[in-house]
Amino acid sequence: MHRPADHVSNQGDPATVIVGRTIHPGKEQAFDAWARQIDLAARRFPGHLGNVRLRDPRGIDYLIYRFDSPAHLRAWEASDERRKLIEQGNEISDEHRNTAIGMDAWFAISGQSVSPKWKTFLVTWVAVYPILLLIAYALAALFPRLARPLQLAITSALLTASLTWLVMPRLTKLLRPWLLKGQSVETRR
Repeated sequence: MHRPADHVSNQGDPATVIVGRTIHPGKEQAFDAWARQIDLAARRFPGHLGNVRLRDPRGIDYLIYRFDSPAHLRAWEASDERRKLIEQGNEISDEHRNTAIGMDAWFAISGQSVSPKWKTFLVTWVAVYPILLLIAYALAALFPRLARPLQLAITSALLTASLTWLVMPRLTKLLRPWLLKGQSVETRR
């Protein structure tokens, strides 16, 4: 849920909002177009000091907006124009947000969300089991007399390599909306 930064204080300090968005698979181009639209809309609002978009290797895009005061940030966040754009953005991505005042903005992304351990376990197990089965059967068929320690060394090397570079990057990208569903970045004050 996208909520205005009502808790913001320190009226003389610039205010920054950091909104992470997990893009739904296959919606990357639509998201890019939507992000350009919301960036342009924010630039037209009073007090806008700047904005930037960062891409996290885990597949989260961060939209960072800075206003000259918390009041101007609240006005932007409460605007009908932004609300309509957020509704469009929610159709193609999931939101994780963080609001910071003054220098806190430099440290805000460090509180980013992670998936619950049970989801991490489940995704890892779903990836490991079929690959482990395939490697074990293939090695047994190709090298039936291979010593057990050598067989385990080869199996673990092939399993780790395939998970690291092939399977997990694709699987986590595919499942990221589910992995992060219900997770949010803690709000810093």
